[in-house]
Amino acid sequence: MRCKFNSRLFLFASVLCLGVLQISASHLLAGEKQLSSKRVNYKLVPNLQEIKDPSPAPNFTLPDLERGKVSLKDFRGKLLMLNFWASWCVPCREEMPAMERLYQRYKDRGFVILGVNVKDDKKSAISFVRELKITFPIGFDPNGEVGLLYGAWGLPATYLIDTKGIALARAWGPADWFSPGARELIEALLDAKNDPSNH
Repeated sequence: MRCKFNSRLFLFASVLCLGVLQISASHLLAGEKQLSSKRVNYKLVPNLQEIKDPSPAPNFTLPDLERGKVSLKDFRGKLLMLNFWASWCVPCREEMPAMERLYQRYKDRGFVILGVNVKDDKKSAISFVRELKITFPIGFDPNGEVGLLYGAWGLPATYLIDTKGIALARAWGPADWFSPGARELIEALLDAKNDPSNH
């Protein structure tokens, strides 16, 4: 009789513990979501939209400036800004200097920009990069295939991609990427990247 009582008590205690653990876990997850949404405010950059159902950004490989290749997966582990541009695009020319300043400010903290030149001749693209003194990596997409893959119908188009390759947000059109709001956003994303609780 005592044996049965102990096994029933044990079963009851186990079920109770599992219930408490489940409730605690759901509260922790809800808290984490709240914290991350409080930490990262994508509206700091006016035309940037958070991607509601984040998914892996499609990988690609393109020729680069140095007669080599550049792939999206090369930047895994870094916070990545993926920017589609062309030398004939006036708004691209307007936003590029601010992007270069942003890159210089945060490149030593695990931030990188990958510029993808779309439907342009390489000579014009290289002249553009040299004229504006762009130092971040550039890939060439002469047929616009990668641009289409990302839905970059108009230029410039920009994506923010996390350390695991998940697309977080996108912007259609130019932005002031060195504005106080943009810097605050990048710092928040870098803080989240370096937060051990997010790994």
